[in-house]
Amino acid sequence: MIKFIVLVWVMVIGVFAAPIQNDDQFKTAVASMGKENKLVLMIYTTDDCPECAYMKQKVFHDKSVEPYMNRNFVVIEKNVHKSKLPDGYDFFGIPTMFFIDKAGIKKETLVGSQRPKPFLADLRRIRGIK
Repeated sequence: MIKFIVLVWVMVIGVFAAPIQNDDQFKTAVASMGKENKLVLMIYTTDDCPECAYMKQKVFHDKSVEPYMNRNFVVIEKNVHKSKLPDGYDFFGIPTMFFIDKAGIKKETLVGSQRPKPFLADLRRIRGIK
């Protein structure tokens, strides 16, 4: 029963997710995709976040992760202390990674850093493409 309630809550949140079309970085990311069916991966970071640095420098550039990310995602970064954050994209920890489709609908959110292999598994699950 609890699983059902959580599933319904997640579905309702997804339906009412706030659009992000007014964000310039998002507009640029979508324009760069052309007709490709990619998702935007928006990562919230700070200058002094070691987990954020680990994700951006090590995990995103891992030999198994990077090619998959390049084929399926466009990455944009928002510094939570310096950037204007889009409405509806709140966070409670960093790094926070939002996966957003071209229409501006939030598909998934991941919080925290991961090792390359589990992160790649999450990317594949979120994207639905092997």
